Amino acid sequence: MKYVIVSGGYPPDLKLLNSYIDKADKLIGVDGAADLFESFGIIADILLGDFDTADEKNVTAQSIKGAEVIRLEPMKNETDTEAAVRLALDRGADDIVLLGAIGSRMDHTMSNIALLKLALDSGASMKIHNKNNEIFICNDYYEIKDRTGQTVSILPLGSDIIVSAKGLAYPLEDLLLAVGSSRGVSNIVKENHADIKIKDGYALVMFTNDN
Repeated sequence: MKYVIVSGGYPPDLKLLNSYIDKADKLIGVDGAADLFESFGIIADILLGDFDTADEKNVTAQSIKGAEVIRLEPMKNETDTEAAVRLALDRGADDIVLLGAIGSRMDHTMSNIALLKLALDSGASMKIHNKNNEIFICNDYYEIKDRTGQTVSILPLGSDIIVSAKGLAYPLEDLLLAVGSSRGVSNIVKENHADIKIKDGYALVMFTNDN
């Protein structure tokens, strides 16, 4: 099942949001996303959080329109966004897009990026997407299609990795990428069909666009 989760960072614009929810089975709003949905005239399937950043009027409005509202205790051992990802996984999600995951709070941004591994280890694919970035984790093979000219960065996550890649401006062949090295930053996709292979660990793969 395809899930879209909207968290409380910098909000996605309507075009990006619609590009995903039109194909999604379920839409989850995290806390203040209730305000965003009301402003766009969108009804969530699920609203989840302690709602410390949401306007309660918007939470109530979403509930009246049919959203399932799950209220979390303010004092807890996980973020609202982690709770949303775990809920999606528990309800059968195998494909998750996380929007609004990058914001001014770097601690929340980093923890949201870490959730990509939680999803992958649970057997689901998940990516973070905002206006300029698409981020996911790879631990085996990823085929790149129709991204010619786009910047791609590959960074080791947690431990050193071995990377091979074809179809990039700087081809990689069993290259050791060590944690703390910037060697994998700012490669360029040069072919319509390229690929990345990761050995011995996890890599953060980021497609970026500064325009």
